[in-house]
Amino acid sequence: MKRLITLVCMMFAIVTIYAQNKVVESSAKKVPAWLGTAVEGKLVVSVTAPTLAQAQVKAMNEVTERIILSVASNVSVTQRNVASETVTNDGVESRDEYNRIAKMKSANLPFLKGISQAKVEEVYWRRMRDKQTKKEFYEYSVLYPYSRTEQRTLQSQFEKIDAEKVAQYQALEDGIDDIADVADIKAAITQLAALKEYFFDDVRVKQAEGLMLRYRQLYDALAITGRFTDDNTYLVQVLLKGKPVRVAKVPTVKSNCAGQISVEPQDGAFLISFDATDCLPEEENFLDIQLRIENKKLQQRAIIGVDADATINIAQAVVPEGKIILTANAVNKQNRTLTDINIRMTLNNRQGITFGLKSIELEVPELTAPLVFDDIDAIFGSKGIIQVKALAEGTMKARTTKKSRFAFVKGTITVVNPTTNDVERIKVSLPYTTNWEE
Repeated sequence: MKRLITLVCMMFAIVTIYAQNKVVESSAKKVPAWLGTAVEGKLVVSVTAPTLAQAQVKAMNEVTERIILSVASNVSVTQRNVASETVTNDGVESRDEYNRIAKMKSANLPFLKGISQAKVEEVYWRRMRDKQTKKEFYEYSVLYPYSRTEQRTLQSQFEKIDAEKVAQYQALEDGIDDIADVADIKAAITQLAALKEYFFDDVRVKQAEGLMLRYRQLYDALAITGRFTDDNTYLVQVLLKGKPVRVAKVPTVKSNCAGQISVEPQDGAFLISFDATDCLPEEENFLDIQLRIENKKLQQRAIIGVDADATINIAQAVVPEGKIILTANAVNKQNRTLTDINIRMTLNNRQGITFGLKSIELEVPELTAPLVFDDIDAIFGSKGIIQVKALAEGTMKARTTKKSRFAFVKGTITVVNPTTNDVERIKVSLPYTTNWEE
């Protein structure tokens, strides 16, 4: 029934065109029997274009689009406008499908290479003239061989390729928490960029983009830690979310006193050797270690004569400063309830040591229960000011009385030494602001 309606529409369109246009020239005296019909094992494609050359290109593009849809129409992908696709020999029925075709044509699909002008069985064209405007154009039709058997073969090949791409994406998603080498991050981003170009549905494109972003964010989770193995050697290790990872690039090392500095890879880490003969005991003697990975700059200052991460008290080296900012995502003033509270606070890493931030627990004067930000699990190693952001999910109850104008939040920050796994707590007593009190 659907095909009959389509043929009737085509006949109506042809009659209308004949009323408005005049045939100036044609490739044959008689119109071929296959024109305007559905031929078993063939594709019948008709297009119009200003020139004969343009019409030929346009017709082959149409053939390509028809074959793509016939091959991919039954492939299950997560997209609302794909499930109801209908493909006939007479055309494509929705604009969404054309958008999908455009994306698929840019993918490296092997079966596209077999579509060729040389395979066209018959061509029929007419040079037409609009009776009103006198402008001329070409009607161009081709008969292209395409059997049901070939369609099934190509569809099977396509489904295999598509399944391989999905499996590749899944492997990258599963492996994001098991990075053993920093080079794996860049390799994953490169693979995801290729998958993004291949995926022809918006859902999978967005998934690839989201996973690419997560991989890029891994660079921000890199840090340097280290320890002195003796008076003249220092072992440096790069950490990703607190776990050791291999790095191919060798760090640069400078010192205010040590000489004969050399850096050698050692089992995924780097062993720094130096001569501390000229380092005076009454002065602060140090090694400045820097490593740039992509756009991330990692640095650490190791105090010669002191194991920078093993013996320095983190609670003495890392100091909370400034004002704490607390903001709730939702505030119900009538019931005095707060939902999902965010914190932004400043830490001063005065000696540039590497430490892991585990959790923050605060006593806020107008809250009825402690405010806990747990499972932060962030590694910091840069010297100077560090901005910390975290979220405490859930609903909190506020007291009916407002806080004092000069009130402070008090509590503790739980940190860990990534080298020794020793846990320390830093006391907090700072002024604060909120978005739930006027």
